[in-house]
Amino acid sequence: MRSSGAAATVAALKVVLLAGAAACAGVSHSLDPSQPVPKSIAVLPFAGSADQLARDCARSLFETRLAARGYAVAESAWVDRRLSELGDLRDPSDYMSDAERIGEVRRALDVDAVLVGSAIDESSFQWVVLRRHSFGGELALRGDASRPWWRASHRAGGFGGLVLRSGQIFTELRAQSAHGTPMATLALIDEFVEDVVDTLPPAPADERIGDAPFVRDVRLQRADPDADRTRVTVSATASPRASLRFDLGPGHIGVPMVEDPGRPGAFVGACDFAAGDVGATVTVRARDAFGRVATAEGAR
Repeated sequence: MRSSGAAATVAALKVVLLAGAAACAGVSHSLDPSQPVPKSIAVLPFAGSADQLARDCARSLFETRLAARGYAVAESAWVDRRLSELGDLRDPSDYMSDAERIGEVRRALDVDAVLVGSAIDESSFQWVVLRRHSFGGELALRGDASRPWWRASHRAGGFGGLVLRSGQIFTELRAQSAHGTPMATLALIDEFVEDVVDTLPPAPADERIGDAPFVRDVRLQRADPDADRTRVTVSATASPRASLRFDLGPGHIGVPMVEDPGRPGAFVGACDFAAGDVGATVTVRARDAFGRVATAEGAR
């Protein structure tokens, strides 16, 4: 007769195996066909209990995979800057999207939809030589409608050990020491993202995402040419909400420019030079949300 301890062990294994089978099932997702397919998407910072680096990695992979399916995806650095300007992003590690303001955020980011990731977490379980490691969460693509255009819930993970892979005991015991390392986590994140993105239809073909960025009217002004050190101000007109930087003379490469809140498209930046070091020509680069770049030059 089987002992009560052995029976309990077998029962526990069955529970774990059934839970694992459910977790590894296909992606649970839905699509609202009454809403138009978005052409442009901004991926918001993901929320959840997973390590911030893991969440950032998942966010970055989603951006890459969405772009590969034909969507125009706003760059995360641009998205975070705009969220900070809105007062929504004070600490990326605990960012939480406000469902009531999603429409306002989407319009501020000037995209068709925003991808919201919630309950993004990583979990592990180990019992003797049986181990489980998973990564997952919930995703939704939202526009202005009360319901998301697309939503999905999924966990990527797997088992390993003597119970499931008879004859692999030494391999599995060695794997235990490496399991849960960043490389193992990265593999799960990659699987999670690939599974989820595969449930999305491809982006509409031959759809434009608005005009390319521009920059013009570049001007260079030196405050006091006779002083030992002088402040040089660079101004330009460019696409509103673009990211602008300028290069001027030795040692001043990629100096950021800021947009005047009261004058959309009017940008200004400044730097200090020792007498005689100011370059004669300044180059300004404007980069839009989707990584498109325009360049213009100005002279003193």
